Amino acid sequence: MRDLWNWVENRVFNPRTERNKLTWLRCFHIFVHKIWGIEPDWSKPIEDGNHWCSDKDWRKLRLETLSLKPLRDSKIGFSYSIEIRGNGFSVQLFYLSGCLQIHYDSACLFEFKRNPNPNIDVNEITKEKITQLIKKRIHHPALHTHLKKEDGGEYHHHLRFGFATNNPFVILYQVAFQIIDYQNDKSGMREKEISRLTEIIYSNKKEVQISAGILFQM
Repeated sequence: MRDLWNWVENRVFNPRTERNKLTWLRCFHIFVHKIWGIEPDWSKPIEDGNHWCSDKDWRKLRLETLSLKPLRDSKIGFSYSIEIRGNGFSVQLFYLSGCLQIHYDSACLFEFKRNPNPNIDVNEITKEKITQLIKKRIHHPALHTHLKKEDGGEYHHHLRFGFATNNPFVILYQVAFQIIDYQNDKSGMREKEISRLTEIIYSNKKEVQISAGILFQM
């Protein structure tokens, strides 16, 4: 199953060029708002003039870092900063009044390496295998973090955030997936997203890479 995950990651969560990375993030930003059922705010930069989230002049995003925060006025949300021309990134997961920051420093040792050339026969890949893979890597990753108030208050056990990767695109999708049914874990929205993603991967399994436009189509 590890080889299959490497195969999926290389095709789905691994935009290679600067242009593809920016396109992936833009499509992801729109996708997040759709699955969360909120209107995107494209009107202004997040914190300062160096971090933009405006689609009115996409050329402004050709900076070293792109930072977006989809959920502004919620109990839970996240922002992220990715070096478009480098390997570093950080993700901030906000919950109530706290914040969990995940930062990747490419100059340090990282023990979770992915295989860029897994030995996979695409003819043996089935929808069932893809579905099980998504459930075990995105829905319920082995190494994960729960969010809980220190005083024993709100505790959403069904939220499982996995950070055992140096791939920011995997982290972003996994975080977005977890928050889909933040308010109601019985909504069935995760199951719908698993089915949607499974179908896209399976239908494009012979492609070298799945474009962001196809990956995030709703």
